Amino acid sequence: MTKYFYIICMFLAYSQMTFGNKEIKYPVSEIPDSLKTNTKAVIRNWEQVFEIKSIGKGVESVTYAITILNENGLDYAVFRQSYSQKLQKIHSIKGTIYDFSGEKTEGMTLEKIIDQSAISGYSLYEDRRVKLFKPKTMAYPFTVEYSFVVEYDGLFNLPVWQPLYDYNVSVERSKFTLICPNDLSLRYLEKNIIEKVDIVKNDVVTAYTWKVQNIIALTEQPFSGPFSDFSPTVISAPNEFEIEGYKGNLSSWNDFGKWIGTLNEGRDELSTETRALLIEKVKDCKTDYEKARLIYEYMQHKTRYLNITIGIGGWQPIPAETVDRLGYGDCKALSNYTKSLLQAVGLKSYYTLVMAGNNVAKTNVFFPSNHFNHIILCLPLAKDTLWLECTSHHLPFGYIGRFTDDRDALVATETGGKIIHTRIYTAADNRMERNSILTLDASGNASLSVKAMHNGVLYDDKLPFYLAGTVDKKKMIYDEIRLPGAVLNKFDYQDLRSEVPAIAENLEIDLPRYATLSGARMLISLIPLDRIRDVPKKVNERKSDVLIGRATVACDTVTIVIPEEYMVESLPGEIKTDSPFGTYSLQTFTAEDKVICVRRLEMKKGRHPPSSYDELIGFFKKVAAADNAKISLKKKEG
Repeated sequence: MTKYFYIICMFLAYSQMTFGNKEIKYPVSEIPDSLKTNTKAVIRNWEQVFEIKSIGKGVESVTYAITILNENGLDYAVFRQSYSQKLQKIHSIKGTIYDFSGEKTEGMTLEKIIDQSAISGYSLYEDRRVKLFKPKTMAYPFTVEYSFVVEYDGLFNLPVWQPLYDYNVSVERSKFTLICPNDLSLRYLEKNIIEKVDIVKNDVVTAYTWKVQNIIALTEQPFSGPFSDFSPTVISAPNEFEIEGYKGNLSSWNDFGKWIGTLNEGRDELSTETRALLIEKVKDCKTDYEKARLIYEYMQHKTRYLNITIGIGGWQPIPAETVDRLGYGDCKALSNYTKSLLQAVGLKSYYTLVMAGNNVAKTNVFFPSNHFNHIILCLPLAKDTLWLECTSHHLPFGYIGRFTDDRDALVATETGGKIIHTRIYTAADNRMERNSILTLDASGNASLSVKAMHNGVLYDDKLPFYLAGTVDKKKMIYDEIRLPGAVLNKFDYQDLRSEVPAIAENLEIDLPRYATLSGARMLISLIPLDRIRDVPKKVNERKSDVLIGRATVACDTVTIVIPEEYMVESLPGEIKTDSPFGTYSLQTFTAEDKVICVRRLEMKKGRHPPSSYDELIGFFKKVAAADNAKISLKKKEG
């Protein structure tokens, strides 16, 4: 009787799941409540298998399902898979859309898949394309399930598995498997992985499997480092690899650099005419520094940036002679070209791979792998080593700024690759000096005259102001000053070019009703520009370290010219605040008919434990309170 009862129950359950030919998968009701808190999407299931077939070939199979909870997660409903026409082939694409109850509403068919070029706006040509499918908009929540297979011809990069790949996205299940023939070898690096790798080996291959379950979504927190600092991640890399006949080894940085040298071999030739021109240009230069600066500026004026990525061209520069003739190239080509120009006048420089961008993951110097996205030049001179950004028309010689500063880079020398740290810009470099004169009338209206210098990486912030047209420039200034009713009368920016450049800024602004009138008194905000108004938000549970990526100093001197009808009634006392994150001071004093305020805020570069976040909030609260302090004026009697 028990046996028949079990069969009947199974039949009824199956009938409920398939009645009317309706398949029920991924009902939202099955998602644990903990995975839906502060979440825009839930990864219901992710299964990824990457099989290395040989030194140069591999196959990747991926099946994943994501439940979209609200409109903020809508982008995850789009199937988007890029590929290279020469190195990757994508096929076996399938997709299904389910409503909140798990009932199928739409299927992906071949005619619904868009196959389009993935050429970016700054590219001349790329062989990258993308397969794209956008499901019909439907009521939230709903679920998408996609699967696809990619065949790789060339195995320089292996997948990075990051199951929790964005803020406010949770994970129900995710699994990643790497399969490698026993006659080849690979390496892997686990970061923030609780359940370590499961390794299964037979006579032919070794399978490495990682899996996670029920990972609660992370919410972005202020002053955090790169997302990969605290999300589960597995990085893998082959030891031996091959791309379009170029064999290499990634087991050491030295070997990696040798492979780069092989790719670049013979691509530094210039015509006899160009070499003669360059030698003539530098004949009056007295130092190597002068020669290098002149050559760099020659390159900037002669070339423009255009990306060119075709097969091995994703890693190999086009020849220097071609760049010289055509006048364009990508970061690889322009860096190699500049290296060739310097070489023609007797200066040695080195092709350098770097991970560019702000707040990017650090290169793990103990795990050689290709996680670089940009090329610059390393130029050793007698007194210093300079770094050259070769893709910008405008950056001064020797300045790399936030894009590639303070990080480990792979320098390809004659003997192989070496990890060298790029320049660190200090607080003395990253300095803002501003002198403001605030002149008030008896009605509380003010005129503000500003002269400021923005140095070091702060130059990066102000360079767009300098380069913008008049209309855009005015809009950018208004957006930045954040003063209600402000009227911008004059503005001027000057570019002061050097290894640590500066933008000089001059502004003339009218500020109607800047002061608050209350009977016989006038209240005036001490700091008109860039005062700290907001403090970092309090979070219930700090997950990540507190990171201040760069040291900066902001020095403000504000001279307030008070109306002759008024006198100073009260001033804030001297304020000083010191913390592991920075220091702050504010001093005010009178001088005849003026009040002078001197403010200094220094932020210290450093990484601090999550437990220190409340102390950071406390520091900014003190700074904000001081920045928003007011002086009180009182009408003179009679």
